[in-house]
Amino acid sequence: MFLASILAMKMKAVHLDLLRLQDSLELFYPMHLDLSCFYLACIYVLVKRMKRNKFVRFLGFVLMVIGVIVIVTSITVNTFQYLTKQEAISSFNEAGSWEKIEDTKDIVSNEDVPSEAEKTSFDSKINYLVRIPKIGSVEPVSEGISKEALANSLGHDTSTVEPGVKGNCVIAGHRNYTFGKFFNRLDEVEIGDMIYVDTHEETFTYKVKEIKVVEPEDVSILENTEEEVLTLYTCTPIYIATHRLVVIAERVE
Repeated sequence: MFLASILAMKMKAVHLDLLRLQDSLELFYPMHLDLSCFYLACIYVLVKRMKRNKFVRFLGFVLMVIGVIVIVTSITVNTFQYLTKQEAISSFNEAGSWEKIEDTKDIVSNEDVPSEAEKTSFDSKINYLVRIPKIGSVEPVSEGISKEALANSLGHDTSTVEPGVKGNCVIAGHRNYTFGKFFNRLDEVEIGDMIYVDTHEETFTYKVKEIKVVEPEDVSILENTEEEVLTLYTCTPIYIATHRLVVIAERVE
């Protein structure tokens, strides 16, 4: 109760100090001022304003240490995921370049054509990329929606068709807490926005026609369709994940 009373009295001053702290915090965590940074900032401000109360200061420093651990862990995980994603995209692009070399191998020497062993050294799990210009998203897509597949990329539900094939292609992704990661900003997509799926052979273009929120048990989004459709889904709301945000787009020429 004592701490709650103090928090209530200091709320306005803390809010103003947090606004001033935001810019400095973003220097070491430029991707987004997420909940862990907000937590640490709150404790930091409270400790500064409560120098006369030793117990509160001690408690504050303990919480600050916990906050630092949370932030360092968050940065480490996000950095690993970012590097893994960039490596996957790079491998996808290089694999595409090798396919172009194969198409023209009749006009180059055998020494210029990479071996099968060299080709398989790249991450063959990444079959295509999903691009959503509206939210600045470029994400690799792995086959399957297992925990492993979704850890570092989006996942194609293998019970549905591939992109560019008549039917419903369903792709899932986590709504990572970090701004811009995976389907973090999928809720900003609107009807009429364009979505592109890049394969090694060509790029398929889709236009968003429907956006809805469904229950986690709703499997209707996996149903096949007469036309070429791309369905993207993720958890919502972002910190609660009680439902599924679904974006449905139809193929356009």
